[in-house]
Amino acid sequence: MPSLRKRVAGFMRQLSVSNLAAAVENIGHGESSPRSPRSAPQDLEGGCFITRYLNGLEIKTEGPAILHGRNPEELPSYPLCSLDDTEEVFAALTGPDLGLTTVNVKQRHLSISDPDVDYIDILEQSEHERAGSTSDGEIACVSDWFRPHELAYGVATTLYEKNPTNNVNNGEPIADCFGISARPGAAILALADGVNWGPKASIAARAAVHGSIEYLNKALFSPATDSGVTTTRDVFVALLRSFHSAHSLILQEQGMLTTLTVCAVLPLAPANSALGSSRRKYVACTCNVGDSLAYVYSRQTGVREITQGSHDIHCMRDMRDALGALGPVDGCNPELNNLTLSMTEVERGDIVFLTSDGISDNFDPVVGKFAVLPTNDTPNSDKNVKHDSHGRTRTRRKSTENLRRSDSISGNNVGLPIVEAYQRHELTLLRMEDLLKRGVSGEGPPCNNARRLCELLLDFAVRITAAKRRILEDPDLYYSQQKDGRMVQLSKLEQRNRRKKMLDKISMVPGKLDHATVVAYTVGQYTGSQPGL
Repeated sequence: MPSLRKRVAGFMRQLSVSNLAAAVENIGHGESSPRSPRSAPQDLEGGCFITRYLNGLEIKTEGPAILHGRNPEELPSYPLCSLDDTEEVFAALTGPDLGLTTVNVKQRHLSISDPDVDYIDILEQSEHERAGSTSDGEIACVSDWFRPHELAYGVATTLYEKNPTNNVNNGEPIADCFGISARPGAAILALADGVNWGPKASIAARAAVHGSIEYLNKALFSPATDSGVTTTRDVFVALLRSFHSAHSLILQEQGMLTTLTVCAVLPLAPANSALGSSRRKYVACTCNVGDSLAYVYSRQTGVREITQGSHDIHCMRDMRDALGALGPVDGCNPELNNLTLSMTEVERGDIVFLTSDGISDNFDPVVGKFAVLPTNDTPNSDKNVKHDSHGRTRTRRKSTENLRRSDSISGNNVGLPIVEAYQRHELTLLRMEDLLKRGVSGEGPPCNNARRLCELLLDFAVRITAAKRRILEDPDLYYSQQKDGRMVQLSKLEQRNRRKKMLDKISMVPGKLDHATVVAYTVGQYTGSQPGL
């Protein structure tokens, strides 16, 4: 009978989106090959998509240029259409649970004394702004935060296993938060991933999303503010200020650390064609710190990552390093070494989406066990916070009992292809693209709205991590059977010891257990006649 390692290797070599669910369900049940996909001739003819890519048969299509820099002056300034502050929000959503609405209930943070933050130029604010006031019933300038729409949607869940002793998922509460407010021609999307576990990580994420969206809604769309945002450079200045607002609110709410990615999708002036084709009329301006990422999905050019300038795609990254964070990293200051501004032109019908690493990392070919790293590129395992050769403070995620190391390396003795860092990046995008263009069945139809995109990406992450959860939910890790047949709960120490013994088995199955969040917006398609959800 083939070993578990050989069975998993066989599954992963043949795995495609069309047979993902069946392959994951087979792991650990004795089958030697995945169930046949409904139809996937492109995979049967040329091998799995990774093999085709490595053999030069699958080429990543280039989309419009992605520009990035550390401050607004490093990016070109393009004129925007006049922002219509009379356009009403047709969709707004936050989560999980009550999301951003659970923090800043007293609307204090714009009026309190701000700590010195050296990455932003604070201009004089009017008394109206400093008061932080909003209309009665509004939270972060939106009256109803629970109006989802197929064109503006978000979802968050946990991928962690459920503990059989208390029937609660490990890692509770979910430490991610998202928010989106969408108008017919513009949208603000924000996503934060609290670093590590616990209530303070969850508070930090919610405060970051609340603070940033509140500031941007006022700066971009409030007629009382008269902010004079007329160019993309003005938008980036507003984005940086929104990060200052987010950090201040985290301190006020006594949260800990969180990543943050915020994207403003806005209409370009009609004559502008500097970024590419003059047919395109929108721009996605993004600011991010940490490893929560932003993407664009286009039916013509596939998936491209807007935030790729915030991390070196040619270097292997330890996925437990968040790369940066807002919140009191050293007592009161954030860690902003990978703070990055990015922009790209998008077309009507494109879908702009943000993900936490619980989504993006599960599309990584190494995490998915489609490929392995070169033996000299094994990530190190230093302490939770340390300094690298450039003196950068590294924000480490929790790696409980080493069972959360999604990118564990076990050599190439299972016959999987070796991939370099830039290939991991491109294969991640191709995997997303394959799912969004062909669906789970491999037969389509292609994804055509924000809600469908969120559902597809989240479903993929849930399915690919199913085997890991099944292993960790084994009652034998938590209970022992007595001679009289009674099941007795083990001590915490014995539970931990038994879980540690599962490390080898865990490392052979695909996926990364984490909190998983995605929020998306379909560019420029709302007509006013489309009902919400």
